[in-house]
Amino acid sequence: MSQYLSGNYFCLSDKGKVRKVNEDCVDAAINPYGNVLLVVADGMGGENKGEYASATLVKTIINSFLSLDKEFKKDGAVKKWIYKTIKAANDKIYQKAQKDEEYKGMGTTLSMCLIIKDALYTAQVGDSRIYLLKDKNLEQISVDQTYVNYLINTKKVEPSVANIHPDRHKLTNAVGTKAILNVDIQEYQYNKERVLLCTDGLYNNVPLKDMTSIVKGNDSLDKKCAQLIAFGNANGGTDNMALIIWESDN
Repeated sequence: MSQYLSGNYFCLSDKGKVRKVNEDCVDAAINPYGNVLLVVADGMGGENKGEYASATLVKTIINSFLSLDKEFKKDGAVKKWIYKTIKAANDKIYQKAQKDEEYKGMGTTLSMCLIIKDALYTAQVGDSRIYLLKDKNLEQISVDQTYVNYLINTKKVEPSVANIHPDRHKLTNAVGTKAILNVDIQEYQYNKERVLLCTDGLYNNVPLKDMTSIVKGNDSLDKKCAQLIAFGNANGGTDNMALIIWESDN
């Protein structure tokens, strides 16, 4: 049975107003079986190192997805493919860092969605985010893997300090920094909600209410993405920004 989903997506990235190099990477694809893949990554390590990490991760996942020679038949097969593919990218990045001193310490975040008919699978490493538009509100479904989020979950600090804490950018997990990789893989019922994936450069510079207003609007996807980037730059553009919006046809 065909699992084809009808819809559209648009990706956009910008280096912002402060950074010299754009280390964010974003891409999407629909494979021959009608499955939809959305991927965003925020590289770290400085200049070509972070750029290499995020681009390697996204390219590895997209290429594997487009090379699938059969449809997914079981939930377990989907999750196995997700982890196996991300692990392959992790190995490439980690081994490059071990062999080349210039690349030592690099890594990247990952937020990924795989939509198969009425199921949405997510994979999360780091602090890029995945949002679904539900009842006209953007709802974050990914969990930030950061030191501050750990402090909040263990009730050592209040949630109100999240955006001002001195360690707010410290990650507790990243792709490529260790030989062993932990990936948070989840499955959700997909009811044709609009989907937004973005790096922290966007959500740190654009308030949630404004992101929501733009995503739920009626403009074309390219205009929505351009508006979000422009909003982020108007608010300082303190970091690279990358995002992708997916809209399923009604």
